Amino acid sequence: MREAIRVTKKGGYIFTAYCMNEATMLQYTFGKNLLSAYREKKLVSEDFVWTPNENDAFSLVRSEQILALTEDMQAERIGLIATDGATLYLADMVDAMSEEMFAEYMKYHLSICERQDLIGASNHTLDILQRC
Repeated sequence: MREAIRVTKKGGYIFTAYCMNEATMLQYTFGKNLLSAYREKKLVSEDFVWTPNENDAFSLVRSEQILALTEDMQAERIGLIATDGATLYLADMVDAMSEEMFAEYMKYHLSICERQDLIGASNHTLDILQRC
């Protein structure tokens, strides 16, 4: 992150995508009843944080880690957005929606996607920063 900010011209934007810890814990660890197996493999800590290893294609983060990444850096956060929000929890229902209901669902999603109290529950987030 520090390097991305460094090489961005003043006033330029940095977009960073994250995969969120809590959504993964809820859907894949608890949702698939894999907590014991993941703990045996040392993939999930006692405080429910996914532990990355060298074979992972990505790391999972918590909201507070995202906020800490840009502390004391020359960038201002323009927005931290839940790109999918509850959609993956409701995938079957969303897939079955009529076009009209889906349009309303999208209005709803866009009305809450920047609520910071819901960010961690989204599978994916988008961080938008502007270089100072």
